[in-house]
Amino acid sequence: MWLELHDGDGFPFYVNMDNVVDFRWYEREGYTCLLTTAPVAEKLHRLYVRESAQQILAMIRAEQARRMGPGPTAA
Repeated sequence: MWLELHDGDGFPFYVNMDNVVDFRWYEREGYTCLLTTAPVAEKLHRLYVRESAQQILAMIRAEQARRMGPGPTAA
């Protein structure tokens, strides 16, 4: 699933969350660090975004709900 997130300057970019193995909010610094499986020199790749971990989790849940569509309706 792809999410639109924002870099430190507020510019949008898209992240394939299927490749994200961990994300953590750093309160004092005001950013979330995402670790992805895309190797860079055989290491996990780090992305830094403005959205909090809670915001990202809410975006993931909303996208999952959207994909499931409306449930069965009562007759």
